[in-house]
Amino acid sequence: MKYVARKILCPGLIVLLLSLIFVFMASAEPADTDLDEDLTPVANESITSESAIVIDFTTGLVIYELNADEQRVPASMIKAVAVYVIFDAIRDGMVNLDSSIEISNATSAFSYVSAFSNVPMPPGSVYTLKELLDIILVRSASAAIISAGEGIFGSEDTLVLKMNEKLQQLGITGKVYDSWGGSPNNRISAKGIAELTRAFINDYPEILELTSQTSVIFDEEEYRTTNSLIRSYYGADGFKTGFTRPAGWCFTGTAQRDGRRIITVTMGSERGFRFPDTVYLLDHGFEHYNFTIANHIRNSVLLSVKEQNIQKTPLIPLMMYNIYEAEYINIRDLAVILNETEKID
Repeated sequence: MKYVARKILCPGLIVLLLSLIFVFMASAEPADTDLDEDLTPVANESITSESAIVIDFTTGLVIYELNADEQRVPASMIKAVAVYVIFDAIRDGMVNLDSSIEISNATSAFSYVSAFSNVPMPPGSVYTLKELLDIILVRSASAAIISAGEGIFGSEDTLVLKMNEKLQQLGITGKVYDSWGGSPNNRISAKGIAELTRAFINDYPEILELTSQTSVIFDEEEYRTTNSLIRSYYGADGFKTGFTRPAGWCFTGTAQRDGRRIITVTMGSERGFRFPDTVYLLDHGFEHYNFTIANHIRNSVLLSVKEQNIQKTPLIPLMMYNIYEAEYINIRDLAVILNETEKID
């Protein structure tokens, strides 16, 4: 059920529209545009990212990192925090996916500013929350996330407040000033985005049903996903793109192969390279997965065996080969195995 008749914008809304353009044009330009980028990984085993990280979903272990703790502008990747908060509201019974949300005049005016990764929404039109989430996650529609915040929490300001509370709840350092990623003052690290994405998927695995869509129909128009990897990288099923001038080209990606899920974040990639950078990061994650797990065991469990007087010898997964098809082995036997494999002649 939706009202789709277009209305002529009143002079007050035109002033608001021009104000928005003036305020944000200095810091943003077409965000999350689908460039059909070449997905060939960059040469010489390098990436253009200014900040990046690769983590294992199941354990949270870091497989690779580059300036991963540096606080940076996340652009539209911050929408993932807003959607996480909305899923919490669904869990708490405040709304459901079929709940109707009416588009305010001011937010409608903003939705016609295509420079900010928007999809037009006529004033007074009504959409279900599911329709808004689809266009937010697939096309990164900025006004749609504002409308969702207004419909659920009464205002975008309240949504932003809850976004900051979510970061604090997860122990993630960062600060959010808007829900859609246009503010150059938003700050979070690649590590923080990766941790948030891991927690989001863990709490609400159904989010991947939305982020894995290659396109959606909204107001009888088809919109393709801004995530080019969904169509081209085996196992890719999310997560969120982003771009503004202060942020550079950004992307949080995730893929699952043979029961293993990897999460990657690239921030500040060069134009045309956020997806090639991500391909390299994902490939690196899957290739070095078992080594990372084994190294984690060596640094934690093995040291405990060597340095402490352990009377009992509990069984633990033999994760140095495959955590998802784990055999169980005595912890002291594992220490011997690791010692043997660590020898360098």
